[in-house]
Amino acid sequence: MSYSTLLFDLDQTLLDTDKNAEMALKKLTLPFSFEFTNQRVMMWHHTQQEMWKELELGKLSRQKLMATRFKRFFDHYQINVNSVALEQQFEQKFFAEHELMPFAREILKELNPQNNLVVISNGTRQKQERILNDAKIVNFFDDIFLAEEVGYSKPDPKFFQIVTQKLDIADSSKMIVIGDSLTADIKGANNYNLDSIWFNPHHLMSSTIKPTYEVDQLSKILNIVEN
Repeated sequence: MSYSTLLFDLDQTLLDTDKNAEMALKKLTLPFSFEFTNQRVMMWHHTQQEMWKELELGKLSRQKLMATRFKRFFDHYQINVNSVALEQQFEQKFFAEHELMPFAREILKELNPQNNLVVISNGTRQKQERILNDAKIVNFFDDIFLAEEVGYSKPDPKFFQIVTQKLDIADSSKMIVIGDSLTADIKGANNYNLDSIWFNPHHLMSSTIKPTYEVDQLSKILNIVEN
């Protein structure tokens, strides 16, 4: 199957969001003594994964996630914090980090001339646009669709319906979703009958959610979309 429209997730697919978050956390100025050790950074990532899954299920709004994630994290350590103030400081530092996943720039450069490259993300415009520009990859993309503007989040099929309509794609079999999240990207693609590539660099076991393809390196995407 040859694909001409590639729908790319950003966080942990093209952007090394975990690394960028770690760098930002370690630069925070806190009003108490607290070191972001490797174990505590892992706890942060775990807390984030839980909260973003709640968002995907419609149990948590994006605004509440951002306003309360530091409270939920520091509750593990019985520390009371001003979550909103910490979020504001974190965002300033986080948005300034733009580490990419291995081969991200190379595959975008390779795919850009022949394909329609599109961003699909549950992240915010403020964050994603800043990082795409700072990482110097924004010009590879023809369109950017963000959940806060679409009005629905992945994996809601309405998100993909609106994206497809706005792209004016007549043949959806020429579209493919590329992302790291089974519950957001792959489930969303399945819900709307789109093919998908699960980026799985850590060789996680898949659940009942099945992708069309699976890769552990971004460079392997080329063989799929160009065949």
